[in-house]
Amino acid sequence: MQVGASVTILVVLLGLISTAHAQQVLTSTPTSIQRVPQEGAAPVWSYSLPALSVQMPAISAAALAPNGRCAAVAGVGRVDVLDMKGQKLWTWEYGKVNKFITAEALAVSPKCDEVALVGDSGYKYTWIVGRHGPRVPIQTTSTPLGIAFSHDGEFIALGTGGCDLLLIGKSGGLKWKKTYNQGRCIFGDLSFSPADKFIMLQAWSVGLITLDGATVWMGSGWGMAAARDAPTFVVWSSPNHGPQVGDVAAFNAGGKEMWSRVAPGNAAAISASGDKIAAPVYEEHDFSPEDWDKYQDQPVEIQIFSHSGETLKTLPVEGTEVLAMSPDGSRLLVRASDFIQELDGEGNMLLKIPNPQMSYSKVFVPDDFSGALVWRRVAPAIVEWLTLK
Repeated sequence: MQVGASVTILVVLLGLISTAHAQQVLTSTPTSIQRVPQEGAAPVWSYSLPALSVQMPAISAAALAPNGRCAAVAGVGRVDVLDMKGQKLWTWEYGKVNKFITAEALAVSPKCDEVALVGDSGYKYTWIVGRHGPRVPIQTTSTPLGIAFSHDGEFIALGTGGCDLLLIGKSGGLKWKKTYNQGRCIFGDLSFSPADKFIMLQAWSVGLITLDGATVWMGSGWGMAAARDAPTFVVWSSPNHGPQVGDVAAFNAGGKEMWSRVAPGNAAAISASGDKIAAPVYEEHDFSPEDWDKYQDQPVEIQIFSHSGETLKTLPVEGTEVLAMSPDGSRLLVRASDFIQELDGEGNMLLKIPNPQMSYSKVFVPDDFSGALVWRRVAPAIVEWLTLK
């Protein structure tokens, strides 16, 4: 598998993005929640904050609770926690606490009573804030990046761009901090395994870490998705530069590669049991090194693979990323160039979410595949909830 590409460019981009999203306004009043009848792709509700400028959207971070019970939105000096009807549950106005606090990443607990707000390269603090409890700042020596609550809400995992991983207890008590040296490690996206036995590394560095900090396995890649009920993982990766193709690969519980396919290196998804993996791959699978400089001309298609790597189906649809798969593997959420579509297992479209600037959106899907929280990051930034079929 072709993983472990240089991450120098990512670190530079991280600094640029952090600067672009620096908070300039400390407080603001959110716009009213808009509700429309759900017909086709219309959102159940949408939520926005007044944009600072065309170049600087008001919403700098968004999150969905692990159980899909609530969402959180941060920007212009505040974090709003919303229920899944779009009603505001509570607010923390961090701009009134410290004007230097920035919101580069965000997580919300499954009980919706606590948020974790991550700073940036210029503000290396992460705040753990309870609705009625303490507000604890945690400083890191390198830029904080990934943040996640466990499914029971008792732990928080925090990763940095400097190989540091921290396990934090509810209300901000530090359990442990470890620095890893397995190659180039950047902990850009984290989550907990369904039973909260492992911390899953899911962006830039991928792999499994136990709750006492031991490494089960670790590699590198653009992203990783895990089966809910089985120890199976799918990882996608592509080189930063050079005449090489990317790939998508399946791994077992110990981090051993089971199979791989040449691919653009875009997001893939896996069913709860691990029996199906959906991924964008190149139509031509047998690339030789002499053909690597021609890969951009190759058609990309969405294919569904079995656990052992057999091609089960090629979907007759346009798509560049598989964002999520329903637990039973019967439905997919696929990103195309200017829209997102929900598909059944035969490739029939069930729902379409148009957006000419979809590449600037981030999508969160709960484990039960009941809906999609779409954060449109370009100004005017907006977060909206859509019910899936």
